[in-house]
Amino acid sequence: MQRKQIGILGVIIVLLVGILVACGAPSGPSIKVREVWSRPAMMVAESEGSSEGGMGMAGTGAVFMTLSNEGKEADRLVGGRTDVAQVVEIHESVMEGDVMKMQMLADGLEIPAQGEVLLNPGGYHVMLIGMKQPLAVGDKFTVDLQFEKSGTITVEPEVREP
Repeated sequence: MQRKQIGILGVIIVLLVGILVACGAPSGPSIKVREVWSRPAMMVAESEGSSEGGMGMAGTGAVFMTLSNEGKEADRLVGGRTDVAQVVEIHESVMEGDVMKMQMLADGLEIPAQGEVLLNPGGYHVMLIGMKQPLAVGDKFTVDLQFEKSGTITVEPEVREP
């Protein structure tokens, strides 16, 4: 009789351990954002008219960070929004011959399950186009990052020198 009880207890323990292990990581994506920063960005005069038909102001900026996905399913950073720029796009810097060029990632940037992606100068980054204000060292602003599955995550980069 005692062996039977010990056997049942052993099965229960194995089942509980299995349940705890299975619950350890979320079944979908679980995006974490850290080390968010931006570099200074200047406003520049546009020579070809603005929406008012005269000389306009514009400029570009970039936001960098580390994206990690602790979940069991990949997700994708597909865009964003901020009050400091007209457009937010996901870009990648690539070398073409001797020239470094930036290209928009039309399908966004995949963050693999149980993986990590670095957004840093010379690589992937969040591009701010049509700056509405300059960004100076020490400034902070918000960016709403849009993920395919995880929805919107708001971050607050601080402007610093690279």
